[in-house]
Amino acid sequence: KLEVLSKVAEAARFKNIVLIPTASNYPHEAELNYKDAFDKLHVENFKSLDIRYPDECDRAEYIEAVKQAHLIFFSGGDQVKLVDTLKGSILLETILSLYRSNKVVVAGTSAGAAAASENMLYNGDYHGFIKGEVKNSLGFGFVNDMVIDTHFLNRERIPRLLQMLALGVEKRAIGLDEDTAIFIDTNNNFEVVGSGMVTLLNSEEMTYNDFHEIKENQTYNINNVKIGFLSRGAKFNLVSWMVIKPQTAVINDNTHTYEHPFIIPGAYI
Repeated sequence: KLEVLSKVAEAARFKNIVLIPTASNYPHEAELNYKDAFDKLHVENFKSLDIRYPDECDRAEYIEAVKQAHLIFFSGGDQVKLVDTLKGSILLETILSLYRSNKVVVAGTSAGAAAASENMLYNGDYHGFIKGEVKNSLGFGFVNDMVIDTHFLNRERIPRLLQMLALGVEKRAIGLDEDTAIFIDTNNNFEVVGSGMVTLLNSEEMTYNDFHEIKENQTYNINNVKIGFLSRGAKFNLVSWMVIKPQTAVINDNTHTYEHPFIIPGAYI
């Protein structure tokens, strides 16, 4: 299925895409698979940075590659391994600087998407209501003030993401199904692409939470967390946490004005 990758290639203007497969245990296979996909989409230049250890990050050719990239793509695998390998590197600081100045698009799938948020979660599959089963650490910080999870409804991860809200790490969270992406623009609007759903969780009006009163390995109780679901074509603003109706060109809620079309400086799969 190339719908999502086609939008990624479009965001890169079909020019220079750099893959960072560090999260994967099979980086060479990831490189071959993505090269084949982007070749089919007629991307002009594709390069993979096979970074497996921290001391490999800051090679001059890698720094130059990300400076020339139109889009940097983080593969799936292990998000903890990915962040631990790149954190503190000149390479990551270069990517962050380019991204924050809107000079490059950043995209990621699975672990690459989970690592995009400032606070990153891992572990706890199918045990998300048990205190301590879900772990968290700092991510890359491409996206702030929310937690991102992937393979979401496919792997029944609502409880896992809820634990991050109960813990108080963040008050907003997004779960992405497989073959599903959100493309975020400079106004903090996103559009849903792909065949699955995007799940929205918001605990800002939560009325009960005993997470910090119970012991480890006990089940926590939580009430009045808002939940929403968005499908292909839906548009949403991350600041106001409001759906933007697709048929409306401009929406003004007295605080924010949203204009279309989207310009896609950041994309997460």
